[in-house]
Amino acid sequence: MSNATQRGRHRADRKATTPLTVIARSASENAGTAARRGALAVAAGGVLVSTFATTAHAAPASSDVKTAAKMDGLNLDALKETAGQAVKQGPTVSVGHNVKLDVEGATVTADGATKIEGLVEVTPAPEPPPTPLNIKITNTAYNYLAGAYVWGGSTPGAFDCSGFIQYVYGLYGIALPHSSSALLNSGYQVSYPQPGDIVWTPGHVALYAGNGMIMEWYQAGLPGRYTEMWQTNPVFIRVI
Repeated sequence: MSNATQRGRHRADRKATTPLTVIARSASENAGTAARRGALAVAAGGVLVSTFATTAHAAPASSDVKTAAKMDGLNLDALKETAGQAVKQGPTVSVGHNVKLDVEGATVTADGATKIEGLVEVTPAPEPPPTPLNIKITNTAYNYLAGAYVWGGSTPGAFDCSGFIQYVYGLYGIALPHSSSALLNSGYQVSYPQPGDIVWTPGHVALYAGNGMIMEWYQAGLPGRYTEMWQTNPVFIRVI
């Protein structure tokens, strides 16, 4: 009588299954080769599932028609639900505090901080310097050339030469006399005029506008005008 030796049966080796295995299998079954272009990563106890998609500029090859069809029907919500369940059921994955994960140009650290690479710090442009008062007065004067000259006039549309100067300066809180002769002593004389200076000649005043131009009220019944400086040897009076 012979003794038969019965050999024990061993279960075949199987690959270890982890939560990521479940996610990867689900992605593979739903989207084939194209889905594997996505990325799965676990960081700081969380799961990051990137969008499974082909590049926007590349059309699928004819051999990938079936794969593209699967991609169209891919249910990302279901995939995320599967991932969430797998993580809950699986072991906790821990990473060190200095672990970094590069995701599409950004570096995400385990402590939740995100550092964007390649960005240039933009410094706001400084505010322009304030407009000088003489330039403000000159710019304002352009708005008061309409109307008709009136002797002794000092209101818009009815100025005389000194009334025009007095009014424009008065808008900026500078009191000047309504008299061409008195305006000669309202400031100090300069050799080279700048916009806003008074151009004085006996019996008449004008406002220097820059570049050899003046603004003035000069003749009864006519409006003010912007014209080339015609005075010979005038006195330039600077008030401010």
